[in-house]
Amino acid sequence: MKKRRILSLFLAGLMLVGLAGYSSQVGADSEPVKFTLWHSYVGADMRAPFMDEILKKFSAEYPDIKIVEEQIPRDQYQTKLKTLAAAGQLPDAFVLWPNAMTQEFAKAGLLADINDLLEQNPDWKNSFVAPALKEFTVGGKTYSAGIGVSVTSIVYYNKALFAKYKLAYPKTYKQLLNVVKVFKKNGVIPISLGNKPKWPAQSTIFSLMANRRTGSEWLDNVLSKKGAKFTDKQFVAALKDLKTLTDLGAFNKDYNSLDNVQMRDYFYRGQAAMMIDGSWALTDMISKAPDALKKNIEMGVLPAFEGGKGDPNVMSGVSATGIVVSAKASPKQKEAIKKLIKFVTDKNAQQLYVKSSIPVSFKNVDIDPGKVDPLFAKLVDLIKKHPFVTVYDSALNSEQTEIINNGLQAVMMGMQKPEDLAKQLQAAVK
Repeated sequence: MKKRRILSLFLAGLMLVGLAGYSSQVGADSEPVKFTLWHSYVGADMRAPFMDEILKKFSAEYPDIKIVEEQIPRDQYQTKLKTLAAAGQLPDAFVLWPNAMTQEFAKAGLLADINDLLEQNPDWKNSFVAPALKEFTVGGKTYSAGIGVSVTSIVYYNKALFAKYKLAYPKTYKQLLNVVKVFKKNGVIPISLGNKPKWPAQSTIFSLMANRRTGSEWLDNVLSKKGAKFTDKQFVAALKDLKTLTDLGAFNKDYNSLDNVQMRDYFYRGQAAMMIDGSWALTDMISKAPDALKKNIEMGVLPAFEGGKGDPNVMSGVSATGIVVSAKASPKQKEAIKKLIKFVTDKNAQQLYVKSSIPVSFKNVDIDPGKVDPLFAKLVDLIKKHPFVTVYDSALNSEQTEIINNGLQAVMMGMQKPEDLAKQLQAAVK
């Protein structure tokens, strides 16, 4: 009897140990997967409200995934990201620009691809417009999907000011120069610009201006060293075109003291006739521009350049930024981040883009003009009419981008000759 009691106690003890082990195992498995996420969707960025809403929805649907989010303003973001990349301390997930920046990070072995995610979800994969995946693909491996698309060269203009001075929207560069002269003569800023961060002049104005002069294949040939060079006369001519506009007084005098958000105030107050900015300006415009101005806002593209080799109907644009996976993330983190990538770009997210006035990255998304802001409806119509060509800071590597951003500012201020900037850029083609 005593032996039977001892045996029973022993078996009970084993069961307790087993249950304890099972309990701890369940606890371990049910612990949330945690990863860090860096992005630049903050402040006036049009994706800030979208990101806030989509992350809340993601957390509700995936309570077992915890995201440690860090928001960094756009003008600081790329520098911080590249510094951490050099130090081998990248976050688990982060927003990255397509094309050149993705290529740099991928070739350095810093990213994990999402090919398996695309293969497992063919309907999702096949819904994207081409740039949304193509511009994140390097050597057959895709690293992200664009959260919408970014049009970088929209000319927002006040048709009431054009009518007041009996001006038509310019269809040629020569007509643009005349429009600038008339507005300048009448105390109206022709084009509002904020180039303090140095990238706006390149991204929103010069990239398309150069394309008007050179055509699209020329830049590809320069970078692949197939006969074309930055020192070619048509590229130097584009640099001189920008200098001519500046010397005519096309821009507000403090264009180097304002950023691309502050510059919008001139346009909103009716002090500037035009503003050349990206699609990212739209949500700010919808929320801040006076109603009296909104009804007079139209959108166009840069005019044709006499003698130019480029198609005058195109505008510059790329896939928007996308979330990528760090190569150093753990297997569980990688799976969790891939769920997020799909979540922020699926058909439900695309409808949220529309609500947030973000141009969609799916081919077939129903947009009812009567249910969206009229300015967003105008942007959608503009995109349908004008195909995209690449923007320079998407095609150039980090060194070349820094040279052109700094150089354009110097050329506009008369501190560097267009020919010297062209030579400097060509020297950076390795």
